[in-house]
Amino acid sequence: MSDNSPPYQEVAEGFRAQLQHARPAVKVVIETSLEHAESAVSANPRLLVSVGMKATRAALALNTRVPILAVLVPKDGFDALAVPANEARRSMSAIYLDQPYSRQLAMIRMAFPERRRIGVLLREQNRQKLEALLASARLQKVLVTGELIPNASEIIPALEHLLGASDMLLVLPDALLYNKNDIQGVLLTSYRYHVPLIGYSQALVRAGAIMALYSKPQQIGYHAAEVALRYLDTGDLPAPQYPKYFTVSINQQVARSLNISVPGEIELQTALQRREQEQ
Repeated sequence: MSDNSPPYQEVAEGFRAQLQHARPAVKVVIETSLEHAESAVSANPRLLVSVGMKATRAALALNTRVPILAVLVPKDGFDALAVPANEARRSMSAIYLDQPYSRQLAMIRMAFPERRRIGVLLREQNRQKLEALLASARLQKVLVTGELIPNASEIIPALEHLLGASDMLLVLPDALLYNKNDIQGVLLTSYRYHVPLIGYSQALVRAGAIMALYSKPQQIGYHAAEVALRYLDTGDLPAPQYPKYFTVSINQQVARSLNISVPGEIELQTALQRREQEQ
């Protein structure tokens, strides 16, 4: 684990519970201190599960060829990892923290069928993210308008321009753009324009987003256990992937204040799960 904070603990406990329920004989050793990372490989484990980016970097630095499953890591961070040349052949995979664009757009279509214009604000460095989102939107016949800005200081003027041509505002994870200081201004501005904001965490729903799609740490732990079981059976790790399990949260108070009708959380989550099972 990257540290001993609650999200990492929840991943680890979800992983342990799911894995040992299926295979009681499997031993799960949880190391909560990166300073003692070497002890994680002292018992010759079959698989290393690194929870978070710090733990993933620490796992890569260990003197071992044990395969790594990185979880609770952003896709951008995992893709940018500098893998040492002598590690290139090591088996490595990941379960991302991010949600796939196809799932996010499908949720918006199901929840707001009359609102087809989606605005997205990103930094210029994330142009590739916007291109991937636009490609996904074309497949689902949804109109996405993106606004790229050089830095967070220009967020409100760009946001006001974007909101004038949008029915919804989709906020994607970006710690440099949507930090604690700026996100409240984004929420207030979207509310003033009567444009509901779709977020990526339960905290954003509590703060004023109408809806969010995210995976709880425990859900990531369950998914990781399923991948580990597959690895124990086959000796193969799957390709890096988005989380299988997810949660939909809705702020009904915000929906009422904007005079917008939204489905229930369980109804929407079940519909999304059914859609993915049928694909």
